[in-house]
Amino acid sequence: MFDTHKLNENGFEEVKKFKSLMSTAVVEALLLLPDSREKSIFVTKLEEAMFFGTKAIASKTENHTEITKY
Repeated sequence: MFDTHKLNENGFEEVKKFKSLMSTAVVEALLLLPDSREKSIFVTKLEEAMFFGTKAIASKTENHTEITKY
C-alpha cells in the first residue's frame, strides 16, 4: 500500500504531460473563482488529485524501474 515506485524516463514524461495538462486547466478555472473558502477547498482537492494521478502513473509497470516496499 505504501510502496514507492521509482520513475523511469517514460514515467517522468507521462507525469510531466499530466501535470502540464492539469496546470493549464487549473489556471483557467482559478481565474473564474473568487477568493473564498470554496476556492481554497477546490485547490486542496486538486492537490490531492494531482498526488493520486501521479501515483497512478508511477504504478504502471512500464513507468518505474524499481519498487521500495515498506
